[in-house]
Amino acid sequence: MAVYEFEGNRPEISNLAYIHPSASIIGNVIIGDQCFIGPGAVIRADYGKVCLGSGCAIEDNCIIHAEPDTIVLMENDIIIGHGAIVHGPCLIKNNSIIGMGSIISTGCEIGAYGFVAAGSLLLQGQHIPARTMVAGNPATPKKEVDEKLLFYCEKAPALYRQLSERYLKGIKLLTP
Repeated sequence: MAVYEFEGNRPEISNLAYIHPSASIIGNVIIGDQCFIGPGAVIRADYGKVCLGSGCAIEDNCIIHAEPDTIVLMENDIIIGHGAIVHGPCLIKNNSIIGMGSIISTGCEIGAYGFVAAGSLLLQGQHIPARTMVAGNPATPKKEVDEKLLFYCEKAPALYRQLSERYLKGIKLLTP
């Protein structure tokens, strides 16, 4: 993994978090316990700060960045799907799911158990209420998170917590 101090800001990474060797972590970043940071992910906190609570999963090729003197704050058990972009300042509350290829613009807030469908675009300053599913470009509310999605918002992060442990113990590079 590529972990960089930038202008005196050194990432703080839990020793219980898994960071893939091709991921890049730069600057003022905090990564909590049992987080999973996938291949090609970039968490760049050279202007602002990025804080990931425990159990967050940042899947392959995601980009997370914050504007000057702002923060990207992700509470616990959040999944950011493959290829998504999160640009802060923003707040993503517990057990939210951001679908693959989605874009979360500056100033957004996603309530607990929020669900952003794959490929959605949250416009600057958009707020998603707790337990709401949004989709589209721009994203609009589609429905309340039902029992099936609620189960997914709880089960999927638990699987990633387990996966971070499995990767810490079991991944082996076979070719240089």
